[in-house]
Amino acid sequence: MPANNNQRITGETPFKPEYDEFIREYRGRGSLKVQTSVAQDAFPIEDVFVDVALIYKGNRYSIYHDVTDSSGIVNEIVLPSRLTEETQTPESAEKGEPVYLVSAFHPGFEEIIDCPVTIHDRIETILPISLNPTNGNTEDAV
Repeated sequence: MPANNNQRITGETPFKPEYDEFIREYRGRGSLKVQTSVAQDAFPIEDVFVDVALIYKGNRYSIYHDVTDSSGIVNEIVLPSRLTEETQTPESAEKGEPVYLVSAFHPGFEEIIDCPVTIHDRIETILPISLNPTNGNTEDAV
C-alpha cells in the first residue's frame, strides 16, 4: 500500500461544526458495507484503502476511512441518513438522502474515485467494488 493514502484523498477534515449540524439535520442511521474483489468478483482483495466522503454545503469532507480485511470487506460503517418517518410525505421527500462518495486504493489496481452511494435509515447498503489490475493480469494481482 502507498505510504500515505491520505494524500490521495481531497477534502477538508475534520469539520466538527459542520458535522454537528449535518447529524442534527440527518438524524437517522444506516450502514455501509464495502466489498472489494477482482476477476469478476471471484477473489476478495485485502488491504484496500477505503475512504468515505460527503459533499455538504458545497464542501467535500472525508469522514471515514479503513482498510479491507482478508475477505475484502470493510463492514458496519454507520452513516447519518434521514429518519424513515421523514421520507413518508411528498413535502419531506423533496429533501432527499445524503449521498456519500466512496473511493478505493490499492497498489497494483486502478483507483476507484468517488463512487456515489445513498444510505437509508435502518438499512445496510452493500457496495461491491470490482478492481482492475493495472498490469491487466488478474492472477498476479491476488
